[in-house]
Amino acid sequence: MKKILFLAAILLANISCQEEEINTQIGSSVPQSKNLQVVQITNQGEIIPINGTTTRSAVEGELALQFISESDYQSTITEISHMTAKERLVYADNFTSLQKLADEADMELDEIGEAATSEADFRKKYAQYVEKYSGKLITNKYDAEDLTLYVPDGDNLSTYLINENKKVVIGNEVKEISLNNDMSDSEKAVFATTTLAGETNRFDFKETVGKKKTTGNIEIDNRAYINVHVGCQKKMWYGWKRDDNRDIYYQVAASPMAYRYISPYGQELYTNNIQYFAYHNDGDKHVTVGSLQPGGKYLSGTLRVWTDNSVSNVKDSVEYNNVYALYENKLGKFKLPRLNNSESYGGDFYIVKTN
Repeated sequence: MKKILFLAAILLANISCQEEEINTQIGSSVPQSKNLQVVQITNQGEIIPINGTTTRSAVEGELALQFISESDYQSTITEISHMTAKERLVYADNFTSLQKLADEADMELDEIGEAATSEADFRKKYAQYVEKYSGKLITNKYDAEDLTLYVPDGDNLSTYLINENKKVVIGNEVKEISLNNDMSDSEKAVFATTTLAGETNRFDFKETVGKKKTTGNIEIDNRAYINVHVGCQKKMWYGWKRDDNRDIYYQVAASPMAYRYISPYGQELYTNNIQYFAYHNDGDKHVTVGSLQPGGKYLSGTLRVWTDNSVSNVKDSVEYNNVYALYENKLGKFKLPRLNNSESYGGDFYIVKTN
């Protein structure tokens, strides 16, 4: 009976997929930026709205986003949960959230690397850089060679709405959001070096070619969801930083599983085949690619990962069917570089659900 229900769900998902392709031709899949209300919190605790003529030098205290009510704040959290990280940054483009601060810090680190005249000069500038963001962003305590600064508890979506001091205004009350002072689980999945020996629910790989590093894994979580994590880094003077300018493609050829994707309208849909997953200009990506069949306990197959650095000719494009383009939240035909298996990272795996 479970098998019949599973097959019926796949059939319905395929119908939904066809309907979705029709719908996406009508509406835009890119969320529009939202002019959220920015206020200043004065040193005396007053909350004063900011208008378009207010200059930064005229602001006393700190800036924060204001929401009419707790329900308004929570509905905004739900709304941005269906977006990519870059779309979330654009959504609140009139405000420097904790996540946007990290994005700006990442660009600043690139500038420091380019301006440094020697390793000693870079070390001095980097120490000043870490001090500048102390108390706001955190270093990678799991890997001393990782120079990137991270948002604490970065998987928490509130970090796209709170300011650098973790504050938000709900109604007329200033609230400080409590965050776990550690890297997010998704970032630790690719940028921490603490993979446990004997772990059976996860397959990992790491490839370093010249000054480029690609790290990734596939895992089964305790909900029977199948997750793929891929991260890219580039070499600096004496360490590595997240590389946010990579195009990444991967393929999960495995069974028994149902493939999962999110429609442009935030719907969770399933299908019996996704040939490739693709996304552009991102330093790390964490995607639930599917789930085990009901009652399933294991997954076996092959994970193949390509970046624009690993394919031999990025201009040699091929139109592939059943591509889930995460940058458009759309499943369909897309042109990608020719993805030869011999140029891929990853490998064969056998993983089991542990809970």
